Amino acid sequence: QTRLMTQEYHQVRPQDVQHNWELFAALIHKAMTKSRQEEYTLQGCYERLVYNQWQLFVILKNEELESIVVTSVLPFDLCCYLNVIFVAGVGDKKVDIGYMDKSLKEIAVSFKCDRLIGGGRKGWQKALNKFGWKDLNLVVKEL
Repeated sequence: QTRLMTQEYHQVRPQDVQHNWELFAALIHKAMTKSRQEEYTLQGCYERLVYNQWQLFVILKNEELESIVVTSVLPFDLCCYLNVIFVAGVGDKKVDIGYMDKSLKEIAVSFKCDRLIGGGRKGWQKALNKFGWKDLNLVVKEL
């Protein structure tokens, strides 16, 4: 008897973030470190999630936590972006980019967004190109 592999994602309600914060914080820290993002603190992330400024999603594979995704909604005059801030797999599990892309599209639509945006490690770029993501240069200058 073969068991079908199931995948699903769920938004963690802001009031539930604190219950598993140690786990979520470790995964967010992992994503911050790998992508060399130094603009945020874990405390700041926690507060944005608890106050519903950001959204936290868990991706489950066969009912086990496989990865997390942290997003925010960025409204502009002519479009609205779902900004993918952090993505992290649990342990050494690889993130299923195809499933994540599909999930992010559904999440974006549910938040009335019509575009996805995100950044991260260079390695994501090649994998995401296969799913229609384009690399648009972003330049930064510290003052």
